[in-house]
Amino acid sequence: MATRQKIAIIGVGLLGGSLALALKKKKGLELVGWNHRASSRKKASHLLQVVSTLEKAIQNADVIIICSHSSTVLPLLKQIGGLVKGQTLIMDVSSIKGQIVRAAQLIKGLENHFVPCHPMAGKEKSGSSFADALLYQNHTVFITPLSKNPKALVRKAVRFWKSVGALPVLFNAKTHDQYVALTSHLPHLLASAYVQLYGLQTKRSQSISVAAGSGFKDFTRIAASNPAMWSDILEMNAEEVIVFLNQYRRHLTALEKQLRKGSKTYWFSFFEKGKTIRETIK
Repeated sequence: MATRQKIAIIGVGLLGGSLALALKKKKGLELVGWNHRASSRKKASHLLQVVSTLEKAIQNADVIIICSHSSTVLPLLKQIGGLVKGQTLIMDVSSIKGQIVRAAQLIKGLENHFVPCHPMAGKEKSGSSFADALLYQNHTVFITPLSKNPKALVRKAVRFWKSVGALPVLFNAKTHDQYVALTSHLPHLLASAYVQLYGLQTKRSQSISVAAGSGFKDFTRIAASNPAMWSDILEMNAEEVIVFLNQYRRHLTALEKQLRKGSKTYWFSFFEKGKTIRETIK
């Protein structure tokens, strides 16, 4: 009889829970989850078998996926790295890769187990109750290998993500952090700042809420994302976010000058350009 492959999911929230649902459809797998908080373990228990300790979760695991907040990845790697043996593959799903790659490469022996990853999938809602079996379907997963990762280990990571319908691509960690600073981290920062401006205005006049239409809701949707997760991300990728925040600030200053001029021709061209670029984004 073929041995069942054990997969341990560390941090069964939205991402970890969605992985559990996607993997449950496959035969020959033993799925085990663990969360730091007892209350979170209880909530996740309807998705998969949840155990009480990290050690129980990773014992004899073939694949370990760290799905907890970015700031917990390195401490967990230090714990897990000394306990795993053989061909165990460890991955993470953190939105930050540079800091994690640099630190992980200093942990002896970890290059034989850990392949850093980042799936570009998620929702503004967090927690295992929002898990979705199709969350990773046709979504890019960045794989940013350690410099000494065996090629066979990286190929194993690629196969894993393909098995849940994702589209894995190999990427340089620093370039990854630069790209997501613009496409993910800065938008979350701006959406939260903007919705807080709205909040200040509603304190002065509650009736302003009747003017909040679909455009406002679309623009601010991601401001409802998990504060703990995003405070980690912004702190860990601050350097790259600052680069684009400064560029955006200069862009806003230029727009303010144009508003004072009142040039209709300029604004038609401005919105036309934005429309054209947006229509190229799939």
